[in-house]
Amino acid sequence: MVDPVELIADLVRIPSINPRDRAEPAETALAEHIAEWATARGMRARTEEVLDGRRNVLVELPGDDERPLLLESHLDTVETDGMTVAPFEPEVRDGRLYGRGSCDAKASLAVFLTAMARLAESGPRPRSVLFAGVVDEEHLYRGVTALRRSGLPTPAGAIIGEPTELRMVVAHKGCMRCRIEARGDAGHSSQPWGRTNAIEVAAEVVRHLQQEHAPRLDALARPLVGPPSLAVTMIEGGQGPNVLPDSCVLTIDRRTVGGEDPHEVWAQLRGELEARWPVLVHEPHIVDYSLETDPADPFVRSVAAGLQASGLDADPLGVGYGTDASKIALDGVPAVVFGPGSIANAHTADESVPLDEVRTAVDVVERVLRTGGAPA
Repeated sequence: MVDPVELIADLVRIPSINPRDRAEPAETALAEHIAEWATARGMRARTEEVLDGRRNVLVELPGDDERPLLLESHLDTVETDGMTVAPFEPEVRDGRLYGRGSCDAKASLAVFLTAMARLAESGPRPRSVLFAGVVDEEHLYRGVTALRRSGLPTPAGAIIGEPTELRMVVAHKGCMRCRIEARGDAGHSSQPWGRTNAIEVAAEVVRHLQQEHAPRLDALARPLVGPPSLAVTMIEGGQGPNVLPDSCVLTIDRRTVGGEDPHEVWAQLRGELEARWPVLVHEPHIVDYSLETDPADPFVRSVAAGLQASGLDADPLGVGYGTDASKIALDGVPAVVFGPGSIANAHTADESVPLDEVRTAVDVVERVLRTGGAPA
């Protein structure tokens, strides 16, 4: 019998820090370890290169219906700077396992693999199961993008592993991040008359975003996640203390909700600002989609039934952060986010996951797989 705690520890011992924009095969050792682990337990496994030697891992378990259920989570973690526990030497104490990635999201990887191993040992298997461990979730989502383009059968339903405290997340916000460049006239600061000061333009734009634009977003509120939001998160400008600035750049984080396309959000914002001020609203450098899965979908109800069987809260939940689920859902797949641990423990200096939640999560996922994603 597979012990998910031992498996989490094995996964934590293998560093898989997202290299951001460096060309490094950061997650590949972990992907290869998972493939070997799954093959040794009678499952079909392979890795597929995404970029720079970084590889997704796919594990398949055949079932009566070839259209699979998808279990997907990410291989990469954030950096280890400032950690107060050994990042790659997992330690168990007081019912928790500590180490980088223990919560986000190697516990979810271990939950999915353990549930599949149990299913491999004994049926029934009404549906095939596909596990995908993907790269780059912590940066530009290139792993899940490659997964969607890999030609695999469209799943009948998907569980995306993230720390949700064993709640079933069916909705989350998306994101559009872009830079707004205010333009001005360079010159000596002793002669500001008749010149446009780029920093002052940027200040007017910030006031507009806060006092006029953001309040309008309340009308777009959606169930479970509330309204969209907009925050100015960075400002850069000025060449010197005695030089009038000809440029000032704002970075904004615009969270989207169901029914909003982030590209359209950007286009509307660009039209609004460029018509009023000497600014250039640059193309988004980050775009992510929102998730809004119907709680009445049969697959979602099967997950709810699995939660109820373990005595857990089966009510659908919405969250503000993003996940790979929104990308999977673009293909018409009913997707939920579920896993042990809390987002409050992700990326922290003493990252950890409660082991009782890990064991319960395995039971929930196993139930869903044994029903083929059909509600009881």
